Amino acid sequence: MKNLQDLLDQTAARHHHLCPRQVLGVRMGMLAGKVLSLDLPQTEKRLFAFVECDGCGNGGISVATGCWVDRRTLRVMDYGKLAATFVDTQSGRAIRICPRQESRLHAAHYGADDLDHWHKQLEAYQVLPDEELFSVIPVQLTVNLEKIISQPGLRVICDACGEEITNEREILQGGDPLCRACAGDSYYAPFAQEITAPERPAATTNSNSKPKRADSPPIPIVSLIGKSGAGKTTLLEKIVRELTARGYKLATIKHHSHAGFEIDVPGKDSWRFAQAGSQHVTIAAPDKIASYRLLDRPLELDEITGEIYGVDLILVEGYKQANKLAIEVVRAANSTELVCNSKKRIAVAADLPLELGVPQFGLDDVVEIADLIEQRFLKQPAATFQRPA
Repeated sequence: MKNLQDLLDQTAARHHHLCPRQVLGVRMGMLAGKVLSLDLPQTEKRLFAFVECDGCGNGGISVATGCWVDRRTLRVMDYGKLAATFVDTQSGRAIRICPRQESRLHAAHYGADDLDHWHKQLEAYQVLPDEELFSVIPVQLTVNLEKIISQPGLRVICDACGEEITNEREILQGGDPLCRACAGDSYYAPFAQEITAPERPAATTNSNSKPKRADSPPIPIVSLIGKSGAGKTTLLEKIVRELTARGYKLATIKHHSHAGFEIDVPGKDSWRFAQAGSQHVTIAAPDKIASYRLLDRPLELDEITGEIYGVDLILVEGYKQANKLAIEVVRAANSTELVCNSKKRIAVAADLPLELGVPQFGLDDVVEIADLIEQRFLKQPAATFQRPA
């Protein structure tokens, strides 16, 4: 085992300085080697470390033990604590080491009186006995270490996004492998188009379409999909009422499959403007505004949602080809045919039992369906913004 000063020099070189937490990290790693009777820092992968925070203390632990994230022998469990559990993968023995609360008090009385607390800790943590600095307790893991380590070469492709998943991190839904993000456990929300994707050719771009603001927060979208007559509109109306009552701001989009529908009243001023040839008609009042325009091509759902702002959630009826996360609605008396992409189906509302590997609700279980939507998409409502004047 390397001596303390050599290890401190190594971690200081990596961080361009030496701080008290690095000293504690190095000494925790050295103590783990003593207690587990291992020659550290390791050159193989016998020792595995779970560290409970990120930061410079981890640098000291890695230098002292040879456990590194990039060697897959260290995992960060972000508890915000300078503590670590060290596991001997051959014997299965595991110990958790953390600084004692009184170690700061010991450090405060160490060194010259003219030293500040930081420099007293820096010096004291290098010389105080292990028993004054650390608590060491044997522990039993509640996670499967073999599953975490996995095996080299195991790869699958996410059925939803097409990205590669390694180390058995896929989640099966309805028998299909999904990455954690596509399965609903995501720390990011992608915009509709990759930054590097080529722009739509000018010939197919609607000249009336406004680009989505770059600073606009992504608004979650949930579709209700099912055969005609399944009760999508009725269920969507009830969900809107329930979520609105909970304080959320919603937008709704209805897919109308036939061209030529009218939303204006014949004889009214706006109708007369359209009949006269106006391509874009807007009716503005003090409390609301309505606008419609003629299109030279059907708009994609992402283009439509790009015009919406100031809401927490967009609920869509139809647009199954848009491939959005969806709740499938099935009414037995109407049709039992499933039309939703199984990889995008997050739940089903039906009046007959269906084994689809996703939560199932009755057609009248509005509160429960709203709970699901709230939990997955509205627990931290998307920040809204106002367009500049």
